[in-house]
Amino acid sequence: MRCWTRSPTPTSSATCGASEVRRAPRALLLFAAAGALGCALGYHVADPVAPELRAGGLRYFVANHGQDERRIDQLIARELASRGFQVSSGFADERPERIDVLVVYEDRWFWDMGTYLLYLRIDFRDPESNVLLAKGVSYQTSLARKPTSDVVRRVVDDLLAASGG
Repeated sequence: MRCWTRSPTPTSSATCGASEVRRAPRALLLFAAAGALGCALGYHVADPVAPELRAGGLRYFVANHGQDERRIDQLIARELASRGFQVSSGFADERPERIDVLVVYEDRWFWDMGTYLLYLRIDFRDPESNVLLAKGVSYQTSLARKPTSDVVRRVVDDLLAASGG
């Protein structure tokens, strides 16, 4: 057995003190706890929303991708409307003729003792060219799961805060 000491070379077990023997397991436990905590928290990332996308009078449309029976498009639209944006939502065939910003999203769900939103990405896109204008992403594990409305609120907060809004 080798001891972990401050000396550059390990010592034999015959010269190990009790405190040196306990340091390695404590360090290993601390490392494992930090890794588990990081996995439990999840993350949120956002690219900035340009100031010109915040101008009054712009019309936003949140498009439901067609496989979302939970209607996250409506949650996103409500969240944007609560911040003063002109926004509507619906399926692709319900898209208004003239919009300034197309909002699309990707949602992934996972089951772990109940279904929860594992991943949400919200994109602001140019409606004509489909060029990405801004994006926000949330990933959460089972231990950090939040209600869907909280996840949507957090992603929108991060999207708008990224540009100082």
